[in-house]
Amino acid sequence: MKKNPLLWILAMSLCSLSATYAAQSVTLESVAVEGENETSSTLNLSHSKTTINVEELSNQPINLNEALSDTFFVNYKKAGEYNSEPYIRGRGVNGVPIYIEGMRINAAHPDSTNLFNMIDAEEVDVYRGANGANVGMGAMNGAVVIKLKEPKFSTTDEFQMSNFIDAKTSLFSQTGYTTAIGTTLYNQFVNLSLSGSVSEYNNYSNGSGDEVLHSESNSKHYNIATAVKTGDDSYIYGRYMKDKSSSADPLSRYQQGGIWFYNDHPNDDAKTYFFGFRKGEWYGLSDIDLQFFGNDLHYDVNTKKESGVPYATELFRESETKGVKLSAKKEIDEHHLLSFSMLYSRMEISNGVRQWNSGSGTWNAWSSAFGIKGGDITTVGAQIVDDIKYDKAFYTLAAGYENVKRNVTSNVNTTALDNLIPDALDPLIQKTNTDERDNLLSFSAKAGYEISPAFIPYIKLSNAERTPYFNEAYGNNPSNGSQIPNQTLENEKVWDIDLGMDGKYERFYYTSALYYQRYSNYIELVQTGYVTTGNLAIKRYVNLDEATIYGAEVMAGYEVGKDLFVEATYLYTHGQNEDDDTPLAFIAPQKLTLSLAQKRTKGLSWKIEEVFVDNQDRISSVNGEVATPGYSLTNASMSYGFSKLGLLKNAVVRFELNNIFDKSYREHLDKVSSTAWYLPDNAGINGVLSLKAAF
Repeated sequence: MKKNPLLWILAMSLCSLSATYAAQSVTLESVAVEGENETSSTLNLSHSKTTINVEELSNQPINLNEALSDTFFVNYKKAGEYNSEPYIRGRGVNGVPIYIEGMRINAAHPDSTNLFNMIDAEEVDVYRGANGANVGMGAMNGAVVIKLKEPKFSTTDEFQMSNFIDAKTSLFSQTGYTTAIGTTLYNQFVNLSLSGSVSEYNNYSNGSGDEVLHSESNSKHYNIATAVKTGDDSYIYGRYMKDKSSSADPLSRYQQGGIWFYNDHPNDDAKTYFFGFRKGEWYGLSDIDLQFFGNDLHYDVNTKKESGVPYATELFRESETKGVKLSAKKEIDEHHLLSFSMLYSRMEISNGVRQWNSGSGTWNAWSSAFGIKGGDITTVGAQIVDDIKYDKAFYTLAAGYENVKRNVTSNVNTTALDNLIPDALDPLIQKTNTDERDNLLSFSAKAGYEISPAFIPYIKLSNAERTPYFNEAYGNNPSNGSQIPNQTLENEKVWDIDLGMDGKYERFYYTSALYYQRYSNYIELVQTGYVTTGNLAIKRYVNLDEATIYGAEVMAGYEVGKDLFVEATYLYTHGQNEDDDTPLAFIAPQKLTLSLAQKRTKGLSWKIEEVFVDNQDRISSVNGEVATPGYSLTNASMSYGFSKLGLLKNAVVRFELNNIFDKSYREHLDKVSSTAWYLPDNAGINGVLSLKAAF
């Protein structure tokens, strides 16, 4: 039986407190916004991005999904609770790049964006729509940028210390825990921060009480950061992050020859570093940041059997990324604020695969995986943004340029698949190395006017472009021939127009956006019409000449009392393959959420939420997508913010209960394969008990 993490972390806290008080150099830091009541922070979709202040959340997120969980316009495409990706306006990894600071983390590894921890994150910027001019290549439908904490300095030579703890344990259908602890030592010149977390979750049970196999996960994270002040408004900094996780993939389960197979991710591992120089003001420039970054990333994607000898195939993917980013701002006058950035990034990738030899009971030798032997992608780019304001009118103009160079050594060999795929597909499989250079241009223009505080309309026009990713062009996957390459893919392009209104009238507030996106050369995964010898549908990425995605994002609320709010959010997305007038694959169904909440920083807060999700029967016939029925869920949470809890300061104790009525349901985006062998329901009634505090 596992130890209760809340008690364990509390015991560690008491020990740390004793040592801290003995040193007589304690500064207690707040983990919450000061003040008795927390007013509603009205969301404005007219802004290019939505900023989530991680430190103000009552429950410190450990991974990206937790940080984005209450952002109403974000869905999730899942292959399990751990292996999931943010989904914005009908796109995930292929249209929503994810960055930590200036470094993209999902360009070649879509398997697990949640490998990277959020322990030292300060805020998350979430972009909607085409934003190539703001963040770069691939931001077709949105982007996510994680910003890490700024170092703190005191005003004296005496060292001070601040610490935090965060612990949570899950209950009922989900069992597991996460514990995180960190400490910061600083004076007026130096800052040193250490933090880490451990999490472990078992297989969950669905609404019928049945165990969902291969849904367990665990992770470990360690961070160290330091900064040295070099002037009144400048410092140099360095940061190292070590992330490691292990998880299975319940939705990969399929049957072949009477034996069940599934994918396992036993050794996801990342080592990441940042170092650089920041300065507040210099020759008319402000917020100057010169940052160098690097990352070594390793993924295992193994296929296992549910049999006496579980081994089948082991595949790994590795990448090494290095780069530098320079950014700054320039206030031209009271009307214009320029922001610009320049980026250089180079990522090298490699892989390996080996097969289990059942005859000898040993592994065969490692070889390059089907698709590519190795390759690299180099990006040089720049973005410039001008935020303009004249009286009640506001405008934003942005432009971006990127030079993207791809070198890939092909390992596409038809003989490797002769025993898996039909001869009729051989002509589609090429063996051509890639040596391409693309010049990508992007543009964005937004205009709005505050007619009154209750009515602020805006319009935005933007575009974005991306090159095909490695797995799209080369089919570099462990799926036993179920995906074949297409090295003739063209760059995907999109134009986006947003119309919306924001406003607040007395106690009523709202925000809204209607959007329309028109794609050319949309990259879509489709069925070839053939199956492998193991009866798996064979897919291939192709370009659609034209595709459209349009929809609506609406949030409205009313302040019933001083700290009591009722809110409603609505999300609708429609995707269409214009080539043959059929639906695009994996478009989330429309969703309505109603909530009543009391929001306070100190004292009692609570929330009751009802989520209505429509059925989704607009599915892609060429992709093999599976329809899902609608459902509704009831969720509730309450928390209490203490100014002091024993030896802890600014503590928040929180309890949440999800799917209160233990309903069986399945989220539409959970199914990422065309085979309908195994479609488990999501978790049944589940709860979380958490503690967050400073000391």
